[in-house]
Amino acid sequence: MEHSVWTSALMDGCVYHNIIIMGEHVKFRVLLDHIVKKVSFPHIPQTIQELAKGVQEAFGISEDISIQYKDTEFDDFFTLTSTDDLKDKDTLKIICVSPPTLVLTTIERDTSTPNDQLLEMSQSSTSAASDDTIILPPSPTPSRLHQPWPKEFPVPAFSYTTEMALQQGMIEYLKDGTLLCHSKCYPRLKTNILECLAEAMYTYTAYANDAERSAVTAALIKKYPCLQEPGSFNGQYGWQQSLKYKVSNYRTKLRAHGVPEVMINTLKHKSSDKPAKGVKKAKKCEVNYCPPIPTGETPDSLEIIRLQLISETKKKNNDQLINDLMSQTFSMRRQEIVSQGPSVATLLDRWPALFGVSQICQEFQRLTGISLEPTFIRELDKHTAKMLSLFNTKGGALGERMKSLIMELVQNQTSTVEKRRETVLRCLIEYVGEKQEDMICTYQNTEDTDLLNQLSNYPMKIYMCEETYGIVIDGHPIIKGLATLTKACCLLIGIVYALDLKYPQNLMHTFETFQRLFIGLNPLRPKPSTRYANFVKSCTRRISK
Repeated sequence: MEHSVWTSALMDGCVYHNIIIMGEHVKFRVLLDHIVKKVSFPHIPQTIQELAKGVQEAFGISEDISIQYKDTEFDDFFTLTSTDDLKDKDTLKIICVSPPTLVLTTIERDTSTPNDQLLEMSQSSTSAASDDTIILPPSPTPSRLHQPWPKEFPVPAFSYTTEMALQQGMIEYLKDGTLLCHSKCYPRLKTNILECLAEAMYTYTAYANDAERSAVTAALIKKYPCLQEPGSFNGQYGWQQSLKYKVSNYRTKLRAHGVPEVMINTLKHKSSDKPAKGVKKAKKCEVNYCPPIPTGETPDSLEIIRLQLISETKKKNNDQLINDLMSQTFSMRRQEIVSQGPSVATLLDRWPALFGVSQICQEFQRLTGISLEPTFIRELDKHTAKMLSLFNTKGGALGERMKSLIMELVQNQTSTVEKRRETVLRCLIEYVGEKQEDMICTYQNTEDTDLLNQLSNYPMKIYMCEETYGIVIDGHPIIKGLATLTKACCLLIGIVYALDLKYPQNLMHTFETFQRLFIGLNPLRPKPSTRYANFVKSCTRRISK
């Protein structure tokens, strides 16, 4: 029930009277993130500060806040500048405002030019390796370095108006099952959602396949079921098709900005008679397949570093410096390998450091984000027992070939862990239907000249000579003196990634097992081969027994 209260004030010698209508409390619908509360006041606050204080107490927050009100004329939120714009039962939106944080770092300025510094570093390897010399690691490119595709795609934040429409849509959906696709604002809403999804997907890959797009739309519908579209059993098909074209349009925008990962597939880089053939993209779960040049660098500055790198490979005890220089030139090297496809001989001449054991592992980590050798050995050891059990039960001619290898372990009780690993790898090649001889060859008492002549015929091979292993690519022995077959297999797949090579057709299933099972790069597409799937299923069944 309302009643009136007279108030008076003396101003400029005159008395002014006001009537304040007192009645029920004023109520506001207040939104903070995904929390909705009803906040009451005895009257409409006279100042924004008074309103903010009441809201902070209601939500139990101490941060500074900005208040927006929903305008009925535009049906949208605007920043509140005066409480005169408010009325009972208005909807308010609260945004927490974080104070800016400044991080100050003391640095020493150097007046020398970058080229002078590079020349000075290349002329003095002893100072570079000394204790009082600080080698700064290369700065990561703030533009784009991809991340591995997540197990569950995180739906990104959308524009403010889209988020508000989704909140309202979820309220209606939970109340009576109403879908947002029937609302007038849906086309504009869908456009914004697709743009945000396409940009978020580029965080992981520029060329998402059908399975990855399906995973994105599934995550979207799971979070916002009000976005389902009629016409398919799960309400996602329309979204999948729209996302396919939106991602393609997003690549067009990236191409206009000169992003190398999509520029290499423009028509001027393709054959005129088959422009759609041979799309150059990550096909083995590479995360940073063709990254852009780091901010602050140019092709000329990276070429200077490359020349310095060649000089450093001729010196000793400078592995850390070589690794830093290899990291700095990673984008230049990848663009060269992906776009030009140089021969192994050319790469040996231009990038000799790439063929060192440590740099093969480092390059693999730059490409995939995975530590190659520790991961490979850990997963191999994890599956050794069940694979040996599976191999031992195989019959026929294949079983006889594998049992002859396994018997060496049984008869020699002092067999080392490394011998078990080697036996598993050799049996694995046979089990997946391929031949050891296609991957591993052995030479005894062979002259170096004869050995080189014979190795020159192999496109890709591991060879054993005098109890050590080596690797041949395109007839060039690029690594030798490896102590174990396990390390040789591990480095071989690292070289395949580093040089962007294809798996040999006659060893496809062996390399697939290395990639999917031992390294964990198990993509949604392409699907695993039937032979690999059956192998994993047999191992699982064996261990469950």
